[in-house]
Amino acid sequence: MTAITLRWRIHEGQITLRQRHLNALAPLDLPAPLMGWIHERLEWAALNLLDQCSEGVLVLNIDPATEVVVSLEPLRETPQLTLDNLLVVDGVITGAHIDGEQLEGVIFIEQSGVVQASATRLVTAASTLARDLLTTLGYAVELQPVDATDFSVSSVLLISDEFGAVPLNLTNAADESAAVNRLRACFEKVF
Repeated sequence: MTAITLRWRIHEGQITLRQRHLNALAPLDLPAPLMGWIHERLEWAALNLLDQCSEGVLVLNIDPATEVVVSLEPLRETPQLTLDNLLVVDGVITGAHIDGEQLEGVIFIEQSGVVQASATRLVTAASTLARDLLTTLGYAVELQPVDATDFSVSSVLLISDEFGAVPLNLTNAADESAAVNRLRACFEKVF
C-alpha cells in the first residue's frame, strides 16, 4: 500500500464524523497495528491539538512503511467549482482540482435516478455518508467511472471530508438535480 493523506474537518473543536472516518478505512485492509497507531494518534490529537482550533482540518499522513503523522491546518475556503475544475483521465471524470491541486473527495453524478460515484471504492467518511443518504432517499448508487461527455452539469457534486458537498457553480440553484439538491441539504446540517 502506498502512503495516503486524509483531510478531516474540525467543527467546534470536534472531528466531524469521527467514527465514520475510522469505519471508512476498512476497505483499505490496513494492518491491525497500523489501525491501532491511527487510533492512538487521533486520541493524541483530540487531547493536544483540537483545543487550538475550533474550525480547521486535521491532516493525517499515513505511510504503512513508517508512521502516521498528524497535523492541524486552517480551514480553507470552500472551492467554487466549474466544469474546468473537473479532472478527466482517459475520457472519465476522476475528481476535481483547483489551480492544479487535486481536491480530496469523490465526484457524484446523478443520471436518470441513478447516482454514479467516480471511485472504485469509498474510503472517506463523507463519501460513505453520501452513499448511505442517497440510498435512504431512494437513489441507486453505483461505483463506476463517469463518462466525461455524457452528464448534466446540474447533477455534479464533489463530496469531500474537508468541504462537505460542493456542487458545480450554477447561476440558479433551482437548476440542481433532485439528488444533488437533497444531498446538499443533508450535508449542510453536518458541515
